[in-house]
Amino acid sequence: MTGFDEALRAGPLLADGAMGTLAQATGARSEGSGSELALFAPELVGALHRRYLDAGAQVLQTHTYGAIRPRLARHGLADRVRDVNLAAARLARRTVEDAAPGRPVYVAGSVSPATSPRAAPPPDPATVRAAVREQVAALDEGGVDLVVLETFACADELVEALEAAREVSDLPIIAQATFADEDGTPVTTHGETPEQVAAIVGALRPVAVGSNCTLGPQGLLTVVRRMATVVPDGVLVTALPNAGLPHVVSDRSVRFASDAEHFGRYAAHYVAAGASLVGGCCGTTPAHVAAAARALTEGPLLTGTPDPPSSPVVVTGAAATEEAPDDGSGPVPGPGRGALAGWLDARAGRRRTLLVAEATVPGPDDLSVARGRAALGAGAQVLWSGRERSRRPLTTAAAVAAALHERTAADVMLTVTSWNTSRMALQADLLGLDALGVHALVCETGNPPVHADRPVRDGVWEVDAVGLVELATSLARGVDPDGSPLPVACPFRVGVRVTPGSDDLDRELARVRTKVEAGAEYLVTRPVYELDRLSRVLDGLDATGVRVPVLLTVAPLSGFAEAEQLRHEVPDIVLPDAVLEGARRAGEDPEPGLELASGLVAEAVGDGLVDGVVVRRPGPPAALAEAVSRLGAALGVRA
Repeated sequence: MTGFDEALRAGPLLADGAMGTLAQATGARSEGSGSELALFAPELVGALHRRYLDAGAQVLQTHTYGAIRPRLARHGLADRVRDVNLAAARLARRTVEDAAPGRPVYVAGSVSPATSPRAAPPPDPATVRAAVREQVAALDEGGVDLVVLETFACADELVEALEAAREVSDLPIIAQATFADEDGTPVTTHGETPEQVAAIVGALRPVAVGSNCTLGPQGLLTVVRRMATVVPDGVLVTALPNAGLPHVVSDRSVRFASDAEHFGRYAAHYVAAGASLVGGCCGTTPAHVAAAARALTEGPLLTGTPDPPSSPVVVTGAAATEEAPDDGSGPVPGPGRGALAGWLDARAGRRRTLLVAEATVPGPDDLSVARGRAALGAGAQVLWSGRERSRRPLTTAAAVAAALHERTAADVMLTVTSWNTSRMALQADLLGLDALGVHALVCETGNPPVHADRPVRDGVWEVDAVGLVELATSLARGVDPDGSPLPVACPFRVGVRVTPGSDDLDRELARVRTKVEAGAEYLVTRPVYELDRLSRVLDGLDATGVRVPVLLTVAPLSGFAEAEQLRHEVPDIVLPDAVLEGARRAGEDPEPGLELASGLVAEAVGDGLVDGVVVRRPGPPAALAEAVSRLGAALGVRA
């Protein structure tokens, strides 16, 4: 079939979704990138293609992501590059002819970067060009209608690949980069903006420039809008997002927040913003493609499409310290003697409600300290240093916690994660925290930052949250994990997360009970926007005779954009219909979010469901102070 260029300009066209997601769901395992399944399990790959055709896809991508020499060579398959690509191209073409005879369906040859975006050092340009030429030549021989260069994390490498593909093929080319959200701004791994990629790559006149992977539906809308304003005349725009945010579950498998109807709505929004080809990447399925097909044909487009949440205001230098001057008053709490320890040690009938404020931001330490001072001035009793989920290096949560502890004279809680850290390194970190005077811990398994390719499968998994609790409580007893006595005990007060938004509350209940039996003294919820599911988990704990103090995490909604993203793209968050609809009516006014949070706090504390509150609110110190003051009033706490 010919004429893809003309068809796309007459579009929009709908592409398929993730092949790897479906292949993994079948239980298929491979030693390489998975592209070799076209050789070793063609019936499986053909069946997956057919499912996307049945869902309404008009563009099928060959199952050849990673089928490029440098990647296949890592798995002993360097001599099968042509075989894999030729087989995959012919398989996709045959599936179209058998399953959709007469339908205008186009086969796109998928080409990845020569190496993972995280690989070091970067490949030699000559190596990249040779590898791309080899793969594109095989795909062209196999009968594809176009070439899709996808998930490139560097504009220069995308340019190299585009030029190399043209040396061996006259097929139309789509060039796609991948972006991640860094402090509210989409950038490539190399720090390039959507405008820069669109201008640099668009100057070479591919049929289209676009983006795939990493970002979810809402985040990619910003990329589409920004690319569409700068692409050269005649160059089109594409958009293939992930299903949502990936999340590692206890068996180390990956689950994506996945809402097919939400995905479909955003496919229509992409078209309204200027995209000519839409589809899906990691985590998407035929259900997502079917929802997109309905949204593109049923119309009209939904109105009131929000912009993604704006990035927090970053205040640095002297301005960061103006919110609350450091008067140096009050002693720094001694080991295990802070406000949290007093709260834990009080009898249940006399335990005062604890108010905690999260001070950590993805920025300089002085901003975190300024936020902490502002929160303390507004009535917070404890500051929390959390862990940011970012692809770029940030100051560690432990370092921020130490700075908060030293420079605000406050009791500080710290999130400690076990992901990508060995048991020995975790023990060293805990001993270091003891030396710094930070003893209030919240132990998590944690989630890696979002990357392209295999988003969250890498890392060290020696210890999960339960093992981390056991390690910390062992040190608190004055014994190392091998049973040898320490010179002095580390007086840690150990808490853990509870996830009321889990889609399996029975499993969550069992998991929380295991954490408590391992030594956890208190629970901290994930952000909550309704109380029914939390009540069910805590009632289940009561029924088993296991109950410890609970801190309710509240994160007031900033507006409809954040509400929609939480509802459809973030795992383990339950945001009720009524809350979403209220946010839709309010637009980007943050006041309803504060009102909802205040009501939840008053109800949860008034009913005795929880024993304290953690306040999360991104942005400058004054914004956090306002939330702490409002929610403290709901608790009966006054600054």
